[in-house]
Amino acid sequence: MQNSKEKIISLVEDFNIGNKERAIKKFDVLLKHTKRTQDLLLIYADMLNANNNINSAINIFKEILETKPKNQEVLKKIYTSYFKIEQLKEAEIFLDKLLVFDNESYEVLRDKAFLLYLKNKHKKSNEYIHRALSINDNEVFGLNIFGLLKVENKEIYKALQSFNKAIKINPDYADSYNNAGKCYIDFEDLQLAYKHFKKAYRLNKNSDLAILNIANILSLKDKNKFAINFYQKAKNLNRKNKLIDENIAICQLRSKNTKWIENYYKNTKSSLISEDFLLGYSYFLLSQKKFKEGFKLFDSRLKQKAFIIKNKYHHNLSKVLTFPKTLNKESNILIVKEQGVGDEILFSSMYVNLIKECKNIKIECDQRLKEIFKKSFKKDVFYSFGYFSSSLEKLNDFENILYAGSLTKYYRNELKDFDVIPFLMTNKETDNKILDNIKQFKSSKKIGISWKSVVNIYGKLKSLQINDFKCLFNSSRTIFNLQYGDTIKDINKIRNEGFEVFNFNAIDLFNDFESLMSILKNIDVFVTVSNSTAHFAGALGVPTILICPKKSSTYYYWDYEDGK
Repeated sequence: MQNSKEKIISLVEDFNIGNKERAIKKFDVLLKHTKRTQDLLLIYADMLNANNNINSAINIFKEILETKPKNQEVLKKIYTSYFKIEQLKEAEIFLDKLLVFDNESYEVLRDKAFLLYLKNKHKKSNEYIHRALSINDNEVFGLNIFGLLKVENKEIYKALQSFNKAIKINPDYADSYNNAGKCYIDFEDLQLAYKHFKKAYRLNKNSDLAILNIANILSLKDKNKFAINFYQKAKNLNRKNKLIDENIAICQLRSKNTKWIENYYKNTKSSLISEDFLLGYSYFLLSQKKFKEGFKLFDSRLKQKAFIIKNKYHHNLSKVLTFPKTLNKESNILIVKEQGVGDEILFSSMYVNLIKECKNIKIECDQRLKEIFKKSFKKDVFYSFGYFSSSLEKLNDFENILYAGSLTKYYRNELKDFDVIPFLMTNKETDNKILDNIKQFKSSKKIGISWKSVVNIYGKLKSLQINDFKCLFNSSRTIFNLQYGDTIKDINKIRNEGFEVFNFNAIDLFNDFESLMSILKNIDVFVTVSNSTAHFAGALGVPTILICPKKSSTYYYWDYEDGK
C-alpha cells in the first residue's frame, strides 16, 4: 500500500495531467484520514485555486493562517485569490498584513498600487507604484499600472510611453495593447488605436475587452452594424458586462434606428438606462426637431465624465445646482458657462430672453467674452468665470444656479424659438481698423477660411488640411486666414503652390475675440470646419458654410439633414 507521501505525489500528477476534479475529491478524502499539516493544506489549496474553486482555496488559506498568521507565502496567495473574485476589501486586509512584514517587495508594492487604483485612490496608488518601480521598472504589470495612473492624470503621452515600454519588454501581454490603444483614441488616431486593439484580440481571443475596444472604434467610424456584431461577440464572452448593452444602444442611436431606440427607451427599467444613453437619446430627439422632449433629457450631460472634467468648478456647482420647472423672475439667478467658447456663444443666444424676463441675474462667462457680452446684451450682469462658482460661500447667495445649457428647456421648445436675429455686436473702432487693413480688397469677394479644430474632444476628426480649400481660390476672391493657433507652416505650404492667403499677422485669433468678430463682420462668406469661430460667425449673422464630419463626431446642433 502506498504511503501518504506517495499518494500525494500521485494525486498531484493526476491533477496535472487533467484529472482535476477526481484528484481534488481524492485529496479531500485523504485529508480526512491524514494529519492536516500546513504543507499538505497548501498543496490542496493550490489545487483548488488552479481549478477555480477560489472560495474553497481561501478557506484553506485561512486555516493555515490560524496557526501561522505571519506566513508570507500564504498571505500573498490569499490576497491574490480575493483579487480573482474581485473582493477588494478582503484582499486589502491580507495585503496590508503582508506589508507589515514585507514592504520592500516589488510585487507586494505593485499589487497595493493596483488595489488602490481599482478603489480610485489614485494619489496613494501613485506613491506605491513609484516605490515599486524604483525596485524594478522592467515588469509589464507595474508599467501598465503606472500608465493607467498617468491616464487618470491626463498625462496621455507619458502613459503611452509606459505602455509602449511594456510592449517592448513583453510583446505578448494583451493589456498593454489595449491600454495603448485607448491612448491613441485620446490622440484621435483611430487607425493606430484599431491596430493595437486587433493585436490585443489576436493575443487573447477570449478577452471581451479587446472586442469591445474594436467595436468602439468601428462605431466611431460610423460602421455601426459591424460594431453591433462585435458587441454581441463580447456579450457572448461576458454576459455580466453592462457596458456591452449600453454600447449597443449607443450604436442604435448613432444609426438613428428609430423603432429600436424608442422600444428600448420605453421597455427598459429606468435604473438600467445609462446617462450616456439618455444624453444620446436627447440628441436623437433634437435631431428629429422634438425640442421639448429632447431638452427635457439634456441635463443628463451634467453626469458625463467628460462634462465634469471640462467644467473646472463642477465640484462646487454640483452641490448647489437647481432644476426649477419654471424660472422665478424675482429670484436671484446665477448662470454659469459650460464647455468651450463655441457652446458658450451658442447658449448665449438665450440670454436675450433671460435678461428680458428676469430681474436679478448674474452670468459667469469666459473672461475674453465679458466686455463683448456687456455691449451686445446692453446689461452689466457678466462676471469672469469662477467669480462666484469658485466659492461655495458665494454660491449660497443664489436661489437658482444653472449651467447655461440648461436654459434650453425654458427657451428652446419649438422650431420658431430658434428664429434668433444676430445678437453679438462688434466694436466700431475695431471694425474701422480691420476695414483699413483690408481696403485694398474692396473689389473682390472676401472669403474667410478655417480648417482646424484644436481644442475639442474630436478636434482631429473634425479638422481638414488647408489644401482641401484649394477649390475656393480664384482671381475674383480674396482668401482670409481665420484659423486660430499656429498656422505658419500651413500658410507657407499653400503659398508655395501659388495660392495667396491674407494673414492677420498682428491679431491673436484665439484670444482677441473683438478683432476676430470685426474680421468676420467684414467678409462675404465664411467657410469653416466645426470650431468656435463658426459660432461667432452664426451669432454675427455672417453667411457660413460649415463642413462637418459624419455622425459620430458631429455635435447634435449640426446634425440636421436639411443642412441647417
